[in-house]
Amino acid sequence: MLSHFLTRGARSLNLADAVDVAALQRIQDTFAKAMGFGAVIVDRSGIPVTRSSGFVPLCRLVRQTNVGLRRCMECDAEGGMEARARRGPYSYVCKGGLIDIAAPIIIEEEYLGCILCGQVVPAGQRDEFIAGIVERNAGLGIPSRALQAAALETPSAPLERIDAAAEMLFQVANYIVEMGVANLTQTALLEETKRAAALQAALQESQLRTLESQINPHFLFNALGLISYTALRENARKTEDISYCLTDLLRYSLRNLATPVTLGQEVEAVQRYLSIQKLRFGARVNVEVDVDPLLEDVRIPCMLLQPLVENAIVHAVEPLARPVTVAVRARRGPEEVILEVSDNGAGMEEDTLNAIQTRRLDSPRGHAVGLTNVIRRLELEYGERSRIQVESARGRGTRVTIRLPLESSQMPEPGPEA
Repeated sequence: MLSHFLTRGARSLNLADAVDVAALQRIQDTFAKAMGFGAVIVDRSGIPVTRSSGFVPLCRLVRQTNVGLRRCMECDAEGGMEARARRGPYSYVCKGGLIDIAAPIIIEEEYLGCILCGQVVPAGQRDEFIAGIVERNAGLGIPSRALQAAALETPSAPLERIDAAAEMLFQVANYIVEMGVANLTQTALLEETKRAAALQAALQESQLRTLESQINPHFLFNALGLISYTALRENARKTEDISYCLTDLLRYSLRNLATPVTLGQEVEAVQRYLSIQKLRFGARVNVEVDVDPLLEDVRIPCMLLQPLVENAIVHAVEPLARPVTVAVRARRGPEEVILEVSDNGAGMEEDTLNAIQTRRLDSPRGHAVGLTNVIRRLELEYGERSRIQVESARGRGTRVTIRLPLESSQMPEPGPEA
């Protein structure tokens, strides 16, 4: 079915049609921070699809000129085409004189673009490369003093680190391909369902798998091993700790996403995620976890709470300079489990809250992306037996409350009184 969809529309298919640009930006930003390299995702013509991440001063300076920007885009397109021909990562010296790496994004044999990283010089050849950088860019009309200063700020990297970046970049590109296939499959199923009601069951299965693929960034799993190894060699303990926490979190989701987990396991995974964010934000984020111990063995869908906690970090903590408290709570109600994720952060815009409350979620953005995934998963798993309530006010925070049916067999017998 996906091949049929691509056959009909391959000529006009763009990277942004296959994968949401916001998702591409998050993937690129994560990669750039993890590896310390500049990164950007471009289409087949070399035109950026995302905002650049971690670009070095030289590249920003060169791209401010019309000739330099056109030259960079041509170079990006050529690097992507060579990576396409090799069907793997391709390392090369760009026209500005820096080491770049390209990894192709190919969906069903259709080349849509590539992800690029680099903007470094080899550690053992720094002086030679710096001289070449100044010479290559001398004709762009940039003052020589500014060009020389920017060139000297270009970072160096050993060849083994550049090789590690190439391998991780290939993993990232593969994940983008998987996301694109999942999204296009869902689109194809939606089109076919309009013509035949008999495909309804297949559509629901595709929706669930697509939601799972959005929540589960398993492309990082293999690449994290590279980061941990590099951090160990460089004695970067904090980076090593973050890598191990992420590895545990991803292992949990990969093993359990298709099956229910205990509430205790889910809360433990959420705490791993929050420990990473504590390293990132420090005193700007406070964490409160309050779970009834009698509910720890109750089974719920895997990765049900994590998107809500991630929403709290991204939309409540990041925009503010003041401390924000993120709370995760679980308590027992009459024949139900009540799960709550709340914060006292930035809160939602009124139109976003209204769209969520009235289920007008056809094109979710911002807060609504994670909430939409949770709402649809609850509908597929429980139907009308679950409820979700969202409350929010600008400047005061957000609270999401989920109510799940509680079977009597899930609860342990009370122990004897002391």
